[in-house]
Amino acid sequence: MKTILIVDDEEGISKLLAENLTEDGYKVVIATNGEDGLRKAQITKPDLVILDVMMPKMDGAEMCAHLRENAKTKDLPIIFMTGLKTKNDDFQLGRDVGNHTIFSKPFDYDELLGTIREMLNIKGESQAGSILKGVAQKFLGRKKST
Repeated sequence: MKTILIVDDEEGISKLLAENLTEDGYKVVIATNGEDGLRKAQITKPDLVILDVMMPKMDGAEMCAHLRENAKTKDLPIIFMTGLKTKNDDFQLGRDVGNHTIFSKPFDYDELLGTIREMLNIKGESQAGSILKGVAQKFLGRKKST
């Protein structure tokens, strides 16, 4: 079961999102600010983070920077959530930049769920590729020494 960490200071959004994601088969962990989110990311090792942009104590951008500095969390897929008004082009740009994307509040749950599934599948494929590459290197290494 994949684990999703929701980091948002708006309790209503976090709870509603957690209920829906749990019904869709995900384990959900909630944090109310960036500091708590970093702590929970280290403990729970989530597969994906849904991260509010504007929060007290530590905002989403700062938390993201800390996650990217840590070898264990640097490749973690992140979905940013914002109540700020931005251009549609900004959202498309966010989707096209590697392992993070941006959603505006209020959001369409089905679209968010589709993005979550897509990002988790991409992450799974890259991890599987790394594992296969490691196995192949070990096999080839042994073959050369025999």
